[in-house]
Amino acid sequence: MTWLLLLTIVVLSQFACKKDNVNSNPPKISQLRAISPAPNDSVLTAALPGQYVVIQGQNLASAYNITFNGFRANFNAGIFSDNNLVVAVPQIAWDSIPDGKLNLVEVTTAGGTATYTFPVTAPVPTIWAISNENAVAGQQIAIAGSDFYGITKVVFPGGKEVTSIAASGSKMLIVTVPDNVTSGPLQITGAYGTGQSTIIFNNRLAPTVGFLANFEDGDPYFGWQWWGGNKTGDASLFPNNTGNYIQVNPPSAIGPGNGGWWADNRAVMVDKKDWLPNGNLSDPIGNYALKFEISVKDVWKNGAFMIVPNGNFNFMARYAPWETSSTKEYTTNGTWQTVVIPLTKFLSGTGSYNSGGAPAASIAGLTGGTNAATIQFMLYNDSTTPLESFNAAVDNVRIVKIN
Repeated sequence: MTWLLLLTIVVLSQFACKKDNVNSNPPKISQLRAISPAPNDSVLTAALPGQYVVIQGQNLASAYNITFNGFRANFNAGIFSDNNLVVAVPQIAWDSIPDGKLNLVEVTTAGGTATYTFPVTAPVPTIWAISNENAVAGQQIAIAGSDFYGITKVVFPGGKEVTSIAASGSKMLIVTVPDNVTSGPLQITGAYGTGQSTIIFNNRLAPTVGFLANFEDGDPYFGWQWWGGNKTGDASLFPNNTGNYIQVNPPSAIGPGNGGWWADNRAVMVDKKDWLPNGNLSDPIGNYALKFEISVKDVWKNGAFMIVPNGNFNFMARYAPWETSSTKEYTTNGTWQTVVIPLTKFLSGTGSYNSGGAPAASIAGLTGGTNAATIQFMLYNDSTTPLESFNAAVDNVRIVKIN
C-alpha cells in the first residue's frame, strides 16, 4: 500500500470521526456578553453594529448561520465552542428589516435554530447640512444627513413641528419652514430616536461672536464697509430675503482676465468683527468655516468670487459653484442657499489670483494675528471669455464652528 493511499485513509477516517462527533442537539442561547476579559465581560443588553460579542449557550459549536435583525454576521467558525460563539454584529439596513426579525438573534446549527431577543442599537438621525440656514416662513429647505429612517416629524426652534415631510432615501428630507420660528437647532424624530443638529437655524435672529454682517441699518452686526456693492432690501429683486443684502451687479460685461473688482458694484466688503467666541486663534483651523447666504439670479457660467480675509492677499478662497455643476451653469432659481467654505479652503497664493497653495497654519494666519478681521468678496473674470452679466446677492456673513 503506497504512502499516498495510507494518507488518504487517515484523512477520511479523521473526517468521519469529526462528522460523527458533531453535536446535533438543539442549540440554546442563554445570553450575550462583551468580548472584553474579566471583569469587563459583562452581560450585554444591547450592542452596536460592528461590535464584537460572545453568544453564550449550549450546543453551538456547529453554527453555520448567525443573524441579527435578519442580517447575516461574518464569523470564524474555527474559534467556536459548544458554549461560546464570538461574532461581530453586522451592519443593518434599517429600512429593510424582514418582518418579525427586529431585535432577534438567530443561530442555526446542525441541530436546528435557536432564537434570542436582543436589540441592536439603531442610529439616531444625524444632520449634516441645511440648504438655507436662514430661510423665511413658507420656503422649502432640504435637510441632508444620515439614518433618516421612518422620519415622523421635524421640530424647528420655538417648538414648531412639521409632519409633512418629503424624503429621498435615508439622507435627504424636504420640508417647508413654518411661521414664528425662533433661533436654535433643528430636531428630527424617526423610527429609532431623535437627532438634533449642531447647525443653528436662523442664526441671524440671535447673532453671536462670529456673526460678521447682516447689513441691517443701525444693527450691531451691520458689518458693511459702505462701498463695493449695492445695499438694498428690495424683495422684488431677490425674493424671500431676510432684510438688507449686498447686490453684486456690474452694469456691463466683464472682459476676459479682468480682475478690477473695486469698480462697478463688483464686491461685498464686510467690516472688521471678532471671529471666534473664545478669541483663541490657535484653535484648529479645520474646526471653522465661512458661511453666508447667496441668491444668484443671472445664469453664472464663468468667473468667480475671490474671497480674502483681512485685506491680505496672501490667502484666498475661490467660490465658483458653476464649475461643479453638471451643466457648467449655476443659478439658485429665486431661492437663497447657504454656502459653507471651510477655512482650510483659503489657500496661499501670489499676486491677485490664488495659486492653489497650502492653507494657513492657523486662524491667526488668516486674520493677521487679531481676532477682529474683515472679509471681502471680489468678482473676478479669470476666464478667457467675457462674463456677459452677473446679478447675485449676499447676506448673513459669519464664521462658524463646524467640528
